Amino acid sequence: MGAGETVALDGGPMDGQEHTAEPGLDELAVVMTDGQQHRYERTAVTQTLPDGRAAGVFMWAGRYYGPR
Repeated sequence: MGAGETVALDGGPMDGQEHTAEPGLDELAVVMTDGQQHRYERTAVTQTLPDGRAAGVFMWAGRYYGPR
């Protein structure tokens, strides 16, 4: 993972995965190899990761194809 904060994804195809997001980012788009883009939105929830780090939670908000 690159620079940024580690967040946890809730719902959708990436449910339970960690991802890196720019600090302060409110929306995250994950592009799948088949071209689907899944949108996740930041929540006010924080969860503890298995290694003890705290991570903001992004909830799945839907999918779309192509540019937005």
